[in-house]
Amino acid sequence: MNLVIVDTPAKAKILTDALGDGWHVEPCSGFVRDLPADMLGIDVDNDFRPTFTIVPGKGNRVRRLMKASRESEAVYAATPPTRAGEAMAWRVLALSPDAKDKPIYRVTLPALTPDAIRAAFAAPRPLDVRQVEAFLTARIIKRLASWSMSLHARKALDRKPALTYSSIVALRLLAEREQVIAAHAPDARWHATVTFEAAGVSFTAQVFNAKGAPLALRNAEQATQLETLLKQGVYWVDGSGQALKVHPAPKPLTLPTLIEAAESDLALTPERVLTLVDTLYEAGWITHPACAPLPEISEAAQAYIRREYGTDYAVPDAIVSSGVAPTDINRVPEDLPGDGVALYTLIWKSFVAAHLPPAQERIMGARILVGAASGSAYPLELRATATMLYADGWRRTLPSAVKDAALPSLRQGDELHPAQITVDTVTGEPPDRYTTATLIRALMRFGTEQGAAVRAMAALCAAEIMVAKDGDLTLTESGVTLAAYLTETFGSLTSPDYAAELNTELDRIASGERERLDVLRAFWSRFGAALRPISASPSHPAGEHKPVVLRPAEEA
Repeated sequence: MNLVIVDTPAKAKILTDALGDGWHVEPCSGFVRDLPADMLGIDVDNDFRPTFTIVPGKGNRVRRLMKASRESEAVYAATPPTRAGEAMAWRVLALSPDAKDKPIYRVTLPALTPDAIRAAFAAPRPLDVRQVEAFLTARIIKRLASWSMSLHARKALDRKPALTYSSIVALRLLAEREQVIAAHAPDARWHATVTFEAAGVSFTAQVFNAKGAPLALRNAEQATQLETLLKQGVYWVDGSGQALKVHPAPKPLTLPTLIEAAESDLALTPERVLTLVDTLYEAGWITHPACAPLPEISEAAQAYIRREYGTDYAVPDAIVSSGVAPTDINRVPEDLPGDGVALYTLIWKSFVAAHLPPAQERIMGARILVGAASGSAYPLELRATATMLYADGWRRTLPSAVKDAALPSLRQGDELHPAQITVDTVTGEPPDRYTTATLIRALMRFGTEQGAAVRAMAALCAAEIMVAKDGDLTLTESGVTLAAYLTETFGSLTSPDYAAELNTELDRIASGERERLDVLRAFWSRFGAALRPISASPSHPAGEHKPVVLRPAEEA
């Protein structure tokens, strides 16, 4: 009997049905071991040796897994196809003293379809200990940082918030954005337009200087003078033309862009999006967000396009190798029951659009001069443009909300008569505040796993450090105080720049370019002085699980 370890009971049922006799599938229901919640759990003076304990409530699950492992001939780890999934499997296997005597295989499942499952189990690989090392490095560094900073936060807030490293970086991002917004000085500019009517068509032209650059009007008096000139002037066409503008097909949605699109288009919270993504993946409708689309899906998408849209829309060499994808392109959104249909529609349409030809727009333009008399122009010019869709291409599935517009037929020398002249003030706007989705996307750019990013948001809200107002995230008074204190005390450790640097170092560990201890020692040399005064953990209670030493994959 072969044992298969998966992460969820739902996946266990799916694999049990797909694999049949000779296979025993057990869920670990997430991580079964972790650093203890009530102590630091890292011996910084002994090569940063971690102490892992059984996650509360997982004792019976661990015993069941160990029994299944003892009774198996080989163990297959089919946990999520991510770095965290690699570590999740290792933490189960490292508990079993019998594991080193059995063949251990790692199976990554890009999709939970019968064909994808069979293909994955036909080509297993060893457990990648370098990925485990990278995950463990991140866990140690983030525990050292968050443990110390949470204790320090008590000095700023008179209470100890439960901060994660991701929530600390999120706090810094929010604080920096608030500083930019607060420092924004409104820059008043004057914008002039003239509306004309010709051949029954109304169109608007913008006013520029004679070099075709925006007018630099310094005050309201200059704006009034310009308005007077425009009202007294004579207008004539200096030239017109048209050109095609090509818009290449967009890439399919990744998990961060899907979260953002679902928030803006469907009003779905990130938590709800992640739940629906898991549901769609376990139902076999979409690929795992961390995996490339199934190899045959691009070919199937091209066949669907030729059949449904015609050969003019076919792009024979369109191969999509990234993004969340449907597992069956012929399973159109209308076939999906339940709450996931709207999210699946976003995924399906985005993936099909990526295989369609570019969209093309016809841009029509006219240059208009104005002066005291025809042929005697002011040092100004007006430009009118209009856009019409020429070839829809990928917009066949993702239509634009912008309506087509047209210019009338204009010939050089034609005299025009203004219907309306408008000179108004335009004030530069500060950058937008983060929303939950855009902040999660920012964190994920630094390598933060999506679940950790969502938990970071929850931690900041629970600690009353951050609030959401009309969808925008803002810091409370406590949040502003804490952000300033942590930045002053820990400097670059809280910054997005260091989060990006750490993510690069973790990738280097995962690729074999760096060693875990080298990265940990460099981190401690740089930040240990700030962290050490309150980082010591109490003595280890008796009876706790002993630390586990990493073993090579062939020994695991």
